[in-house]
Amino acid sequence: MVVAAAEEVVRREGVDALTMRRVARELGSSTMALYRHVRDRDELLVLLLDRAAAELPRPRLPREPRRRLLALFKFVYDGLDRSPWVVPVLVKGDLMAPSVLWLMEEIVAAFVAAGMTPEQAAEAYLTVWRFTVGELVISQATVSQTAKLDRRPRQLTLLSRVDPDELPTLAALTDYWPKARARKSYRSRVAAILDGLLAGT
Repeated sequence: MVVAAAEEVVRREGVDALTMRRVARELGSSTMALYRHVRDRDELLVLLLDRAAAELPRPRLPREPRRRLLALFKFVYDGLDRSPWVVPVLVKGDLMAPSVLWLMEEIVAAFVAAGMTPEQAAEAYLTVWRFTVGELVISQATVSQTAKLDRRPRQLTLLSRVDPDELPTLAALTDYWPKARARKSYRSRVAAILDGLLAGT
């Protein structure tokens, strides 16, 4: 009941609104009563992360390591994109859901199967993980910010007005930026990163 109430608070008001007091109010309970079930806000967040991860159906995975990695990271991206509140929690770098350990195991093992040492595989995992989180942070912020604007984004306006004599390469890309901003291109970008990481194996 505590986790379900916390999930409802996060869904309606965002993760920043999640406090033990707010969850107690949602349950019609006292804050002190919650501490009999949950140690603190961090433990509550871990329980929420665990529930969100456990709700994702495990994908069928190809045997070939590169294709397996693509499927695994797409699964990570789609899962995080489905629950946008998770990304800001994970960015802080302190909390983790036990139910995602199988996923880390699969990713690191796939890098090892591709010819990396366990240490190289862990480094490759961190590289793609950080790219994935960064892609989600930027994508979610862009969607949120664009929805609030009643004008063209300033970035696009600035990039459309570059002087071709001073900045010829950027000037040649004037039509590219609006399309790139609108395009969902995680799969192709992560594929390029994986190709680079696996090139030496």
